[in-house]
Amino acid sequence: MLDSPIRTMGRQRRDARGRIARGTAINRAVLRQARLDAGLTLKEAADGIVTSQALHQFEQGQARPMPETLEALAERLGVSVYALQARPKDPRELVMRDLETERRWDDLERLATATLDDLNVTPRTQAVARFYLGRAVLEAGPIEGLSIMRLARGQLARVGEHLMAAEARDWESGALYLLQDPAAVDVGRDALLRYRSLPGRDPSVEARMLEHIGSYLLQREEVREALTFYRQAIAVAGAVPDFARLANLHHGLACCYSRIGETRQALDYFERAVNLAKVHHDMHGTFAFNLARLENDYGELLVRVGQWDRAEDMVRTALDRFAAAGAEAGRTHALLTMGDLKRQQGELVEAERWTGDAIELAEGRREMKSLATGYQQLGEVWADRGDQDRFEACFTRALEILAAVGLPEQRSEALQRYARVRQEKREPRCGS
Repeated sequence: MLDSPIRTMGRQRRDARGRIARGTAINRAVLRQARLDAGLTLKEAADGIVTSQALHQFEQGQARPMPETLEALAERLGVSVYALQARPKDPRELVMRDLETERRWDDLERLATATLDDLNVTPRTQAVARFYLGRAVLEAGPIEGLSIMRLARGQLARVGEHLMAAEARDWESGALYLLQDPAAVDVGRDALLRYRSLPGRDPSVEARMLEHIGSYLLQREEVREALTFYRQAIAVAGAVPDFARLANLHHGLACCYSRIGETRQALDYFERAVNLAKVHHDMHGTFAFNLARLENDYGELLVRVGQWDRAEDMVRTALDRFAAAGAEAGRTHALLTMGDLKRQQGELVEAERWTGDAIELAEGRREMKSLATGYQQLGEVWADRGDQDRFEACFTRALEILAAVGLPEQRSEALQRYARVRQEKREPRCGS
């Protein structure tokens, strides 16, 4: 009678002294984490199966459990035997990781999809491939990316890949951020807590999670707390993070200083961030989306300080990069910036066109905060053109949107913006 795969796994392996290592090779870190997740002590987990000393040796990699012991432990801990087994990684996983690092999304999507279609891959590799498929589509399609990451997170947890499962949770928050969903902050915080609770974490991943939370807080105008998270990210990343990470962190700091009115410092950080991002993009050709967001935010500040020619060059470059990357996420902001610039320049027809395009895109993508901003901006255009009814209607619509999606601070700012425009134009007050 043939032995089962579980019984034969690990036989004839030899330890450091050349002795045959009997039993089933396991992932000791996963075994220990499964016990901790189950809330059991060594004695409680081992009771009736092995001695607590033997279980401790399994967790330390000093001994291997026999197949029947592993099965009993898996049942006790509420995980699958497969999740506890040691196994080689599929070489495609390393390729997918490299493609993600290089942001070669089309190639990554093709490889991840092909791996998922392969009926011979292990459940672990299938979970990893689904994670990378989510990464491949997330920036261009955050709704689809969110769905895939949620599925990947569950699969990764079931096969014992808890670190990557926490990363999937972080990318769920990233998709929510691109969709301008206020829940992004809470999901991002949850991902960070999960990641920090695990052994073997990577400082660069933790720094990225901190950076993401800073961005989410900034989107919610919680600027002081956002600054704290950006500074933590710099500290965790170490003295010499890569150009891409450093560019992102300078970008976040620039946006924070811009929000609190420290314009000179904000301009300095933006200049550094753009230069760092361009260096990375020139070296790797993989930073178009992030560079486009950075250029647009810089352009927005340049509009406010009256450097209109440079602002227009910066924002048009950003729009070209968004188009080249095939990314709609973020493009709404660039359209709004161009609309605001044209209004500042007194080109009201152009301002209406750019802002109208932004509103249409925001509606289609369900970017509710940008949609509300678009209506406020369009209201200002109509005020400049002397059309009181359309001015009132636009601001009323903006206030309705912000109330519906639960953004009271942004609604308060919209009311202040309305009051300011009304006072400038001496129009009647809009209902609150």
